[in-house]
Amino acid sequence: MKLIEFAAVKGGPLWVNPDLVLFVGLPDGAGASMYGDNNVRTSTRLYFAQGTHVEVKENLADVVARLGA
Repeated sequence: MKLIEFAAVKGGPLWVNPDLVLFVGLPDGAGASMYGDNNVRTSTRLYFAQGTHVEVKENLADVVARLGA
């Protein structure tokens, strides 16, 4: 089993088995400001086969690259 370490949004390490990730995406409301908010959180949501999800601090492109490696 291969585990990848991410930074949890609430702090600390979060170890993820990439075989259980169905897809990744932006958290609800990310980039939804019609005023061009410059303080957008950099985080990504990982969705798992069990129907759960978790957010990590890395941006979407970095998460996709690390899961694909």
